[in-house]
Amino acid sequence: MQKKTLACVLVGLLVLILAVVLTGCRTAQRKPLPDRTPQPERPTPIRTAPPPQGPNANEPMPTETKEVAALQDKLAREAASVAGVKRAWVALSGNTALVGVELESDAPRGQDDAAGLKNDISSRVRRADPRIKNVAVATDDATVARVRQIAEGVKEGKPVKTFTEDLNDLMKRMAPGVK
Repeated sequence: MQKKTLACVLVGLLVLILAVVLTGCRTAQRKPLPDRTPQPERPTPIRTAPPPQGPNANEPMPTETKEVAALQDKLAREAASVAGVKRAWVALSGNTALVGVELESDAPRGQDDAAGLKNDISSRVRRADPRIKNVAVATDDATVARVRQIAEGVKEGKPVKTFTEDLNDLMKRMAPGVK
């Protein structure tokens, strides 16, 4: 009888263990991955001032001589407004502005100072007209004289096409990576 009782207890214990193993050891159910990853939300910029007025970056550059001359003058005024710049001239070639600047006599002349000044001029010109994609700035007398000659020729009413060769040469010198 003891053997029967012991066998019943063992069978019951085995059934209990088997039931616990089968029901309690399930792996956690995993949720399927979404089909596409959601894009992170970007905060919208806070604008304290109205958006800038003027040409849209997608508008074409002017081709008529008067319009080109007006844009060159506008960009030259922007470049001349940078501290340390006495006068500036701009010649346009497509969406590239070639800027020649005459520095004030007390402007810092070190290599780092000149690079910083050129960066300031470049960013000021880009902000003045969003269609300008590339800006090259020169401070040496020979290059400035050529940029000035082109800018004044366009202002006098000469077609931009007459300066194509000069513009291409200046582009190679001032902005060799720009095509």
